[in-house]
Amino acid sequence: MARDPNQAKKSRESIMNSAISEFARVGFHQAKISDIVANAGFSQRTFYIYFKNKEALYMEILENWKNKLIQQFIIGKNDPNVQITVRRRWEEIFKFMAYNPDYTRAVYYMNPYIEEIRKDILNSLIQTMTSGQENKYLRKDISIGILAESTLATIESLSLRYVLNGKESSIFLAEQLSDIYLNGVFKKS
Repeated sequence: MARDPNQAKKSRESIMNSAISEFARVGFHQAKISDIVANAGFSQRTFYIYFKNKEALYMEILENWKNKLIQQFIIGKNDPNVQITVRRRWEEIFKFMAYNPDYTRAVYYMNPYIEEIRKDILNSLIQTMTSGQENKYLRKDISIGILAESTLATIESLSLRYVLNGKESSIFLAEQLSDIYLNGVFKKS
């Protein structure tokens, strides 16, 4: 008997969502397939229909999250108002991080493979910022590598301290950061 493709998709997504919660709760190494499937309401046999093993499931979750975050960096080339664009990008990044806190925790803060993910995110930021320099949005005399590293560190730190626990809104953080990045921190004389 053939499986219903919609039901198969829902079952797979249910297992993935249960895994995200479990990885966020106990980390990759302590997570057990038996707990993941039990929380999703399936058997271990069902798990192996969709995933080769726990690591394959985790790597798929990581890849999906990373690609969605990287999409938040993209800035339109012909956007006439750089200030609004910068604020909007910061806001979208923090909204993404806050949308599913377990997903962000599981992928970013409880991840044994974080350095590989960081490297991919950093490379994406470098590409985006290099394009910004070429399109004259960013100054030519700044190091894109340092700017990208500091931006990624800002995303990581503020997400962990303010976004994931709901201490500040994405809008407030975006307004603050776009002001700092666009206007600097020193009082104008």
